[in-house]
Amino acid sequence: MKRAWLCVPLLLCSILQAEIAIPEHFEADFVQMVTNPKKKVITYEGDVKFSDSNKMKWKYSKPTQKEVCTNGKDLLVVDHDLEQASYYRIRDGFDLLSILKSAKKHKDHIYLASYQDKTYTIKTAKDDTIQSVAYYDDLDNKVQILFKKMRYGKGKLDPAGMKCQIPKTYDIIKG
Repeated sequence: MKRAWLCVPLLLCSILQAEIAIPEHFEADFVQMVTNPKKKVITYEGDVKFSDSNKMKWKYSKPTQKEVCTNGKDLLVVDHDLEQASYYRIRDGFDLLSILKSAKKHKDHIYLASYQDKTYTIKTAKDDTIQSVAYYDDLDNKVQILFKKMRYGKGKLDPAGMKCQIPKTYDIIKG
């Protein structure tokens, strides 16, 4: 009986120190809400892919059509409405893997992570898949990303599917 009571504190410590299960890759639909300090909200929708620890592809379908691809160091934005593609070097990007690795359990299915002077709130579903990520960006906008139809998988996604395609007629901007 005494042994059972000794295990309870160890179990509680392990639960409180629980970390988010990090997938090798995932695919999901998303809704991204950006609320500015004056409470004006812009809502974006699309799908996202994450693979190989730092590759992400965001494909926006509403209200504009664009693709955003990153390898963690470089960012490519293909804006189909403007018919242009912009290349950027990332200094302080949205590094989902680092954010997830630094997350600590706050309460059931709620995790807090500190990364590059920002606090991220991560909510997981009952099956421990990522359900949402919220934070304040550098312009004090509240950013909330809700994931729907989250699908975790093993291994890397096909590299070709992680690249943004630039039509030949688009203008190219190097930033």
